[in-house]
Amino acid sequence: MEQIWRNVCAHYDVPEDVTKTWYARIEEHLSDDSPTRAYHNWQEMMQRKHSHLSDCAPSIALAAFFQYYHFDGNRSCVEENCEVFEEFCRDAMIEDEHAKSLVCNLLGRKTPDNEVHWCHDDEANLLQDVDLVVLAAPPEEYKHYTELLRHEYANLDDETYKSMRVKVLETLLIIPCIFSTPEYHDKYEELARTNIRNEIRELKLKQ
Repeated sequence: MEQIWRNVCAHYDVPEDVTKTWYARIEEHLSDDSPTRAYHNWQEMMQRKHSHLSDCAPSIALAAFFQYYHFDGNRSCVEENCEVFEEFCRDAMIEDEHAKSLVCNLLGRKTPDNEVHWCHDDEANLLQDVDLVVLAAPPEEYKHYTELLRHEYANLDDETYKSMRVKVLETLLIIPCIFSTPEYHDKYEELARTNIRNEIRELKLKQ
């Protein structure tokens, strides 16, 4: 992950000291040993994304480092993550407003301007597909992922969580394509749907 970060920072001409400081900060923050980050952390989520981010455009890779800097399964952290990214930009002396706006938009910030003029669907779709690729993991790895995810919703009792999770999974099965980019759709779509169907079946058996 460090080499990906260094490549991204080199693209934006980020000073070496800022590159090192912020890599350490992000890694430490995402390594927080908290049940609410059982999956969305450095060791599980970011390492799984490693191979997928290696060849991504700098804007997508940069967004991936800040996408879950703050994470709470019960609410959106988009604005908080955009604020952390903007702090990084100030330290890194990134002054390209278009580049900064693009990353914030990829992080989920909605503005009247991007709702009218948004033209970066390809970048957004790839970032989303990289985020969802865990759904196509081998069965044992997928099982491990679902167990970690359950820990992140420890505030919910089992019945509430199962009901919520089944609704989410059934919604994924309804949509025509879980993965939006052709490459990820061709490679991962059926694997993901098989995992999702199996998880739904297991959850319903436990209800």
